[in-house]
Amino acid sequence: MHISMDLAPILPSPINPVYAHCRKSLPTSIGKDRSILDFMENQLQAVIWDLDGVIIDSAEEHRKSWHRLAQAEGLPLTDEQFYATFGMQNNAIIPKLWGPMPPERIRMLADRKEEYFREFVRHAATPLPGAIELLSVLHDAGYRQALASSTPIKNIELINELLGLDRYLSVLVSGESVAHGKPAPDVFLKAAAELGVEPARCLVIEDAVAGVEAAHAAGMRCIAVAGERDLPGLRKADLIVKDLTEVSLERIRNLA
Repeated sequence: MHISMDLAPILPSPINPVYAHCRKSLPTSIGKDRSILDFMENQLQAVIWDLDGVIIDSAEEHRKSWHRLAQAEGLPLTDEQFYATFGMQNNAIIPKLWGPMPPERIRMLADRKEEYFREFVRHAATPLPGAIELLSVLHDAGYRQALASSTPIKNIELINELLGLDRYLSVLVSGESVAHGKPAPDVFLKAAAELGVEPARCLVIEDAVAGVEAAHAAGMRCIAVAGERDLPGLRKADLIVKDLTEVSLERIRNLA
């Protein structure tokens, strides 16, 4: 929600002495005014997006890139193995698929897989239903927006370029830049810090159980994009939808 400059001096920040004084000294009899301050204190100011399964669906490009790597290296790989590890970080997937190996070889294989992925996705990247529309509506309404994904930063930058996401997003954060991946909250906390917004005033849009857990661990609200899936972990989100065409500005404001 866009807030006019006239209201800026009383924005609900713990380091804003004007707001703190007003909140502390407000008479309990002035219920209406207190309700206004309660709203200001709890309203959402930023939206943090996951990438794959939320803005685009690149599962097929990931599948093809892993199979190409396996074929090039003479290593076994089935679709069942791919889907069982999909969404994990490469440094965890490779030993799980092909056993222990030196860190240098893991990095080399991971880098080649991502090169293949970028080659495939460059010709196939299309936004999922409702994603660009919601990004635009939120931008016009004054919400700050970030992308926070486990995806390597080179992949994020390519998809950002292909879809023109920088029209709406001011921050890009890769899981490569934080100590712990989802379900740890690190990537979302870093995005909130770079946006300059307190975690409690951030909303995360995710499609994975680990992402919902990470959002709540960060103290943020969460929308889960479930598609046709009915997973208990996704039902723990504050709002669960089939796709983003079901999400409106009003529904987001009502999460506050």
